[in-house]
Amino acid sequence: MAQTEKGKILLGGYAYFNSYKGTSMTDRNTNLGINPAVGIFVTDNLVIGTGLGYVHTAYTQNLVEGGEIGSVRRKAYVVSVSPFGRYYVGITPQLKFFGQLEAAVNWRNIKGNEAMGEKDLKSNFYSATLSPGFALFPSKRIGIELSITGFQYAKQHWKTEEATLTDFRSFSFGSDFFNPRLGIQFYL
Repeated sequence: MAQTEKGKILLGGYAYFNSYKGTSMTDRNTNLGINPAVGIFVTDNLVIGTGLGYVHTAYTQNLVEGGEIGSVRRKAYVVSVSPFGRYYVGITPQLKFFGQLEAAVNWRNIKGNEAMGEKDLKSNFYSATLSPGFALFPSKRIGIELSITGFQYAKQHWKTEEATLTDFRSFSFGSDFFNPRLGIQFYL
């Protein structure tokens, strides 16, 4: 099996849809996202590439104003660029361990409700993530992957046209084994 040789192309990414309905602050939430990714093996076992993503979210937010409860339907859009590097280590000819370092930049826009005098809310979100995983190769051109997030650093900046609202930073170390990612990549 020679899936990770210099000059090969890695093609994959993800697409998803989820919907949530409950009785909390946001009682109805719908997300639709796509993030195709492509990379090229610059040496044996080392691929460099990028993903380009788009997410559309629509949700209902419950509001309390003047003692009355109301709800507002909101829409948010996210565009992202996520360059990555991944290195493979062979365990058997059909199974390889990999580590992936990814740096993502996201631009989010939440549409304000003009009837309530709200402005659009914008944010820039930056993250760096190191994810270990395994790739199983049932054929020469297909890899089935299982990975988890190991380390992650994130920074977000929220603003309106008039002012900066908030900034936050986070760092996480360790893996959430109850939130693995399973996927298929194509090796051309």
